[in-house]
Amino acid sequence: MPLFKRNNNQPLIPPLQSSRNESSLASNAVRNRGSVENDRNELFSGYNPTKSGSGRFFDGGDIEEEEEDVEAIKQKTIFKKQESVKSTQTSIRLAQQAVDTGSNTLRRLEEQSERLANTEFHLDKAKGHATRAEDKTVELRKLNRSIFIPVLVLNNDAKHAARDLEVQRHYEEKRAGREKTKTDTRSRLAQNGREETGIPGSRRIRSTERNQFQFEANGSDDDMEDALESNLEEIEGLARKLKAIGTAMGGELDRQNGVLLALEEKTGKLDQRLHMDTAQLHRAGGR
Repeated sequence: MPLFKRNNNQPLIPPLQSSRNESSLASNAVRNRGSVENDRNELFSGYNPTKSGSGRFFDGGDIEEEEEDVEAIKQKTIFKKQESVKSTQTSIRLAQQAVDTGSNTLRRLEEQSERLANTEFHLDKAKGHATRAEDKTVELRKLNRSIFIPVLVLNNDAKHAARDLEVQRHYEEKRAGREKTKTDTRSRLAQNGREETGIPGSRRIRSTERNQFQFEANGSDDDMEDALESNLEEIEGLARKLKAIGTAMGGELDRQNGVLLALEEKTGKLDQRLHMDTAQLHRAGGR
C-alpha cells in the first residue's frame, strides 16, 4: 500500500496565468531595461575615447599640440632675441651720443681752465705793476720835498724784475700741471675705450655654455647671440668711458672752483692796493 495517495483529479502542470499578469511582467521588463540604459548613460557621460586612451592609437592629437606649442615658443624666443638686438643697438647709439657730449663738455671745461689760469696770471702781473706804482709814488714824494733835504732814490728795477720772473715761473708750473692732468685724462679715456670685457676666450666659453639653453643652435641663432654679447660688451665699455669722463669733469670743476676762490681773493686785495696807491699819488702831487 503506497504511503501517499495521489489525487488523479489534480493536474500535474500548474495552469497558465491570466493575460493581465503577462502584460504586467512585460511592462516591468521594459522599465528595468530602460533604467539600466539610463544608468549606463549617466556612468559614461562625457567619455571621449580619443582622449582617454594611452596607447599609440590615442596619443596622436596630444603630440601634434605639443609640437605646435614648442614651435610657438621657439618663434617667440627668436622674436625676443631680435628685439633685444635692436634694443642694444639703440642703447649703443644713445651711449655714444652721451660720450660725445661729455667729451665736448670736458674739452670746453679744459679751455675754461686755461682762461681762468690766464686771468690769474694777469692779476699777478697787475700786482707787480701796483708794486712798481707804489715805489714810484714814494720816489715822487721824496722829490717833491724841500730842495735842501738830500734825496736818496733807490733803484728797485732788479727787485721788480725778479718778482716778474717769479710770477712767470709760477704760471708756467701751473700750466705744465694742467697739461699733465689733461694728458692723463686723455690716456685714461683711451684706455677705457680699448679695454675688453673678460679674459681672452671668454666669449668662446660662454658660446659653449649657452648651447644647452638653445632650442636649435643653428647659425642664425648663434649670430644673434654673438651680436647680443658684442653689443653688451660695447655698452659696458661706453659706460666705463662715461664714468671716466664724469670723474674728469668733476675734478676739473673742483680745480676751477679753487682758482675762482683765489681770483676773488686776489682781485679784492689788488683793488684795495690800487685805491691806496691812487690816494697816495694824489697826495704826492699836492691834490
